[in-house]
Amino acid sequence: MSTARRMLLICILGFSANAWAESFFDFDASTPRGSWAVREIMTTDHKGRRSVSIIRQKFLGSEQRQGQTHYWLETEMDNYKLKKKGKRKRDGEHTVMKVLVSKEAMRSDPANVVNNLQGFGQEIIMQTGDSQPMRISGGGMLAGAALQAMGIEINYKFTVEGAETVDTAAGQFKARRVAGLGSSSGKVLFKKIEIKSQSLMWISEKVPFGIVKGESTDLINGKEQHSQTVLIEYGRSGAMTAISGEVRQMPF
Repeated sequence: MSTARRMLLICILGFSANAWAESFFDFDASTPRGSWAVREIMTTDHKGRRSVSIIRQKFLGSEQRQGQTHYWLETEMDNYKLKKKGKRKRDGEHTVMKVLVSKEAMRSDPANVVNNLQGFGQEIIMQTGDSQPMRISGGGMLAGAALQAMGIEINYKFTVEGAETVDTAAGQFKARRVAGLGSSSGKVLFKKIEIKSQSLMWISEKVPFGIVKGESTDLINGKEQHSQTVLIEYGRSGAMTAISGEVRQMPF
């Protein structure tokens, strides 16, 4: 599979996670146009190595296509390796992914999002570092074909367990606690990968995109990995795209 298609797959599955969370709260009420949220994800692998990802999500606006409402969502991502005494070392370049997602896809349950990617990501614009931004049209169909070719299977179940008060760097929130349990498998570069996950999410309708905190334990080919997600800051207006320069069509 080409680099472009691998990047596309990562993008689609990342936004699928948003849809899973949003099946538990009202996206339209919680995430107005121009809203944004920044989260920090701390990951510790089976060897004790730690890394940090800073994720900025934005709702840039909406438009009509083929008689349906679509949302423009954008994610910026910066990755760091965590060294001794907590010093951070950049790992890779700044990445921006801007995706046009149908309103109905955002309201779907997890199984529908994963199994019907043709309606998810109608258009995708990607930019890494200072490189020229590239556009992928028909992203959903390409992602669906990529999943099929890689033999990927995803099975998850989410359950609302009740309400809890959660403290974060962005403030204190009364949130719904959602437990997730499931597995995924597939092949990447001819290597079989099996992941078993157990997670908790705390979701508040006062925060754009909902998630204020998260915890996950994953077994990746039998090797344990732990992740913690926390909301750093958020706003209900002012979001602007980070895509810069002339956008060109992605060749395949």
